[in-house]
Amino acid sequence: MVDLHAELGRRIVTSTREPVFFISYAHRPRRRRRTEHELDPVEEFYATLSEHIYELVGLPVGAAAGFMDTDMDGGQRWSAELGYAIGHCQVLVPLLSPSYVTSRWCALEWQAFHRRPHHPMPGTHPTPGAVPVIPVHWIPVDLPSLPAEVRAVQFFKPANVPAQLAQSYEDEGLYGLLQTGEQGREAFNTVVWRLAQRIALAYGTHHVEAAEDVDFGEGTP
Repeated sequence: MVDLHAELGRRIVTSTREPVFFISYAHRPRRRRRTEHELDPVEEFYATLSEHIYELVGLPVGAAAGFMDTDMDGGQRWSAELGYAIGHCQVLVPLLSPSYVTSRWCALEWQAFHRRPHHPMPGTHPTPGAVPVIPVHWIPVDLPSLPAEVRAVQFFKPANVPAQLAQSYEDEGLYGLLQTGEQGREAFNTVVWRLAQRIALAYGTHHVEAAEDVDFGEGTP
C-alpha cells in the first residue's frame, strides 16, 4: 500500500508550489492616476500582500509569492501565464464585489482551481473542512447573489483585531477602507497582514496538486 504522506512529500519536493496565492477579481476599466507612481487599489493590495507572504513563508529570492493578472481586459484571451498560475497556485483569493458575481472570467478561475485535488501537508492537521480558498470582501456585496459554491466557503475574517475594525472591514470591504481616510488605511493594512497570515497557514497545511493542462481554449469568456 502506498504511504500517502510519503508520496505527497515526494511530489511536493519534485514539483513547484508557486505562486503561493492567486488573486481572482473582476477586471474593470482603469481609473486615471493622479500621479505617475500612484498604484491602482488592487495593485496596492497585491503588492502589500506579496511582501508579507515573502516574509511569512520565507520564499527564496526570485520565487513567486502571488499572481494577479493586470493585462486582461474584456475581449482579450487567456494567457499561458495565467493558465500556469491557476494550475500551480496553492491558495485562491477571490476578491468579492458586485462585478465578481457576474464575471465569467472569475467563474472559470474558480472552477479551474477547484478541479485540482488538495491534501493535508505531511505532519499537519488542518481544521476539518478547511479549504485553500479564502474569499475576501473587496466591495460589499449582497451575499445571496453569490453562487452557492462561493457561499459554501468560509469568508475571510481578520483574527485578533478590535471588533470595530473587523466590522469596518465587513461593512466597507478592503476597497472601501482605502477610501475612508488615514484611519481606514490603517485598518486596511491590519486586515491585509491578517490575511497574509491566513494564506501562509493554508500554504503550510495544504498541498494542491498541480494541473499541467489548464487550458481555457481560444475563445474569450
